[in-house]
Amino acid sequence: MHRRFPVVVGLAAAAIVSAGSHGRSIVAAQSAPPCTLLTTEDIQPLAYHETVAAGIAMSYAPTGFSACRYAWGAGLNHYTLQVNIGEPSRMFAGIAPDQVKQALQSTVVEATADTIVSDVGDAAIFKAESPVYVQASALIKGRVLQISLDGLDAREKKGAVIALLKQAASKF
Repeated sequence: MHRRFPVVVGLAAAAIVSAGSHGRSIVAAQSAPPCTLLTTEDIQPLAYHETVAAGIAMSYAPTGFSACRYAWGAGLNHYTLQVNIGEPSRMFAGIAPDQVKQALQSTVVEATADTIVSDVGDAAIFKAESPVYVQASALIKGRVLQISLDGLDAREKKGAVIALLKQAASKF
């Protein structure tokens, strides 16, 4: 049910493969730390009557990946929202920097809840991996910003997740 760990492990593995196979990486401009892009007040509308806990920062410096995790609720009503920032060259291993926009947009599946999001960075998408796990991603200033939501009715919160992506992008 919870897919956040495979995503993080997958991103880290892609980063290791990318760094190992090329021996060099493209250094992108530094962005704001993930925990500064959204506040608990920004996320609170998703939590209804629950209290959103302060974000917990995570960093995987060798891979250029950093994250901030927020959580609320318990049992079936437990939710996790994560803000991830990573280097496109490592998140899209083997893809040239000028092709990342196309690679990101090519993951959108027609006739699903997936969509291309306009007016955010160089490219942005929303993907509903399942009813309980969604992710909005954007290519901004040479970095990939992702907002993921893991919880019982995550797909139904599409509009709110896209709004949080736009809000975080405005502080990026």
